[in-house]
Amino acid sequence: MDLCIEQPRRFSSKAPIPQSIAGPFNHEGNSGHTDKCQSYSKADVSRSIKTGDETRTETAISEKFLVAQQSLTLTVSPGPKFWSHRLRKAPGGKDIIVHYCKSLKKTEEVAKHFLNDDVIGFDMEWKPQSSKSASVQKNVSLIQIANAERIALFQIALFKPSRTLEDFLSPSLQRILESPNITKAGVAIKGDCTRLKNFLGINARGTFELSHLYKLIKYCQSDPTLINKRPVNLSEQVEEHFGLPLAKDDDVRCSDWTAALNYRQVQYAATDSYACLCLFNTMDAKRRALTPMPPLPAHAELDLPIRLAEELDVETTNNKPVEPQVIKPAVCLETEDDAPKITSLARTM
Repeated sequence: MDLCIEQPRRFSSKAPIPQSIAGPFNHEGNSGHTDKCQSYSKADVSRSIKTGDETRTETAISEKFLVAQQSLTLTVSPGPKFWSHRLRKAPGGKDIIVHYCKSLKKTEEVAKHFLNDDVIGFDMEWKPQSSKSASVQKNVSLIQIANAERIALFQIALFKPSRTLEDFLSPSLQRILESPNITKAGVAIKGDCTRLKNFLGINARGTFELSHLYKLIKYCQSDPTLINKRPVNLSEQVEEHFGLPLAKDDDVRCSDWTAALNYRQVQYAATDSYACLCLFNTMDAKRRALTPMPPLPAHAELDLPIRLAEELDVETTNNKPVEPQVIKPAVCLETEDDAPKITSLARTM
């Protein structure tokens, strides 16, 4: 590799640069062009040390390469440290749209975009350490959903008026949450659904625990005894399948989700729900590639065992084989190659 560096002035009079390391602006071997940018290769360095004043020339070249290496270190921009929805693109190469809804009217308008989806990413946020006796706004502060094209943040805590449950419930959002035909993929999702039931009266169906699928594809062929229903945090799943963890700064993760969101909170909440969608699609594709192919884990509210492929020939209903549950994955385009290779506290920590 050629390195472009400036030749120090102090060597121009005392130690003329030999012909072997003359730069592109000095083809005649004249060392007087001390202010020009010259090009040096590793071969040039090797030759230069064998000619002229060895000690002085070697010191000069060493200094030049040190400066060049420092310059390269400063100019090469590092890659991203954390996974984010901003690393992905919607179908057609467009940027993913993020809707931040602070009213019931806007929520109803945006929620309609998700009514025809088969699978969406799902997450929730609430004020840390909220008690069961606290208000709806503190216990269900924010609901996040995501499909391939857009992410929606519904900040229930800011809805006005807030006198009855109807003031918090958008008909389209309620339909999405209660539909068994729209799979809501998340982590520790049963806890989220308990909050929806206790504080909004929503009986969520079609809920999918990503931790079940994560353990199924990870251990079904190597050690099935490790497959269980204990949650695996979202960031760990993302890092294993996409190569980068999620940003989980405590000052954002445990912030007040009842107040208007700042930029960092919006990015955090949007990334979590979109990560759930991408994880479902990626892990389901890996499941389908397994031989034999295990069935997709059942919706979480059904509380059924995680089944292995060989069990398909055993379980029957009315003397007919039980067909594995199949959910059509949503499209989730990537902007970079993924190697096959959030909430408060324990929910997505």
